Amino acid sequence: MRRFGVLLRKELRELMTLQMLLPLVVTVIMFALIGSLVGGQTTEGAGATIHVVDTDRTRASERIVGSLADAGFIVVTVPGTDPATAAATDEGPGTGIYIGIPAGFESGLGAGHAQRLTTYTVMRNFNFFASRDAAAMKAALETVNRTISLSVIASATASAAPAALRDPISLTENVIIGKRTAAVTIQEVTDFISAQTTFIPVVLFIVIMFAASMIASTVASEKENKTLETLLATPVGRAPLVLAKMSAASLVALVSSAAYLLGMQYYMDKLGSAVGRGGVAAAGTAAMDQLGLTLGAGDWALLFASLFTGILVALAVAVILGAFAENVRAVQALLTPLTISVMIPYFLTIFIDLDTTSPAIRTLVMAIPFTHPFRAAPALFLRDYTTVWIGIAYQAVWFAVAVFAATRIFASDRILTLRLGRKRTAAKERA
Repeated sequence: MRRFGVLLRKELRELMTLQMLLPLVVTVIMFALIGSLVGGQTTEGAGATIHVVDTDRTRASERIVGSLADAGFIVVTVPGTDPATAAATDEGPGTGIYIGIPAGFESGLGAGHAQRLTTYTVMRNFNFFASRDAAAMKAALETVNRTISLSVIASATASAAPAALRDPISLTENVIIGKRTAAVTIQEVTDFISAQTTFIPVVLFIVIMFAASMIASTVASEKENKTLETLLATPVGRAPLVLAKMSAASLVALVSSAAYLLGMQYYMDKLGSAVGRGGVAAAGTAAMDQLGLTLGAGDWALLFASLFTGILVALAVAVILGAFAENVRAVQALLTPLTISVMIPYFLTIFIDLDTTSPAIRTLVMAIPFTHPFRAAPALFLRDYTTVWIGIAYQAVWFAVAVFAATRIFASDRILTLRLGRKRTAAKERA
């Protein structure tokens, strides 16, 4: 039993290295940060604003306003008679929701006639909170609908229509994106965008992990097998050596990215031909075209450029991380920070509206180079080309800096002995 304990301690010492513990600590901290940011955004989103254009101004319309306030919304009464006009002048950040209560709303209900409310949702992003607020609004209106239904049934006449008794209030939803308006629900829009962009993080994550692991393992293997010393002794400059490694990995990543993108696009086209493009019914597809939610050849080229630039950044960082690996086994642990750096912007861009969050959080998230490929597709749907070009330029700067750092590391003989925890190991060897 004593021998087993000795062997167990030996194996634990070999496994519990700084190279394994440091990525683990970084992972825990990063996920705690994600939870804190998403939780804070959820709390802030609880008091979303709804603008009401009330042209009836009766107790029935006040009941609508009260139900929305009880649901946690901040209700703002907007002057005028047309909610579409009010929504068209909305220049605020985030998502704007406008509800129009028509004149004669209360008298129509009293006469047993179904009444229609009209909503206009101004969309400037496609994150989770836009559809959440719309769903909460519909739930609040459904509560009022049931309450009024009971009142209408109690005082109904024989000529009252059954549909008006069951659903005295109906809802006509419209979405505004830029200068375009279509009669479609916000849930259909977010589902369509999600279906069109879901494959992007999958492609980015798979290709980054594949290419980064490949190039980092190559560097670590050369160090472990002592072939790096022979390679560095050849009359070849260190910069061409680094660029050759990255060029080879980039070509593989380029082919992989193109294959994944074409495969995913083919899948989406076939899926769209069966159930409507992006999982939206055929009737909704026309509304998406009306809103301009289509990508042309130039848009796809920009999207691919953003994705590939992000992959190049990951490859350059992987070369540096591979230089710290003592052996191939340590590569995966060292790549954990890179993996987390890809996962963080993916989750945050889904659950956080970066345009309305605090400047400190926005700056922190935008500083991660892999945030920009995830923002590229929604920006292209919104025709925000400036955001895409800025993201590509920012990633190019990261790539240049990372290549320079990798070249400096390879230019020094320290590449042969570079590792995490080197001082501790050397001290033990002297002891």
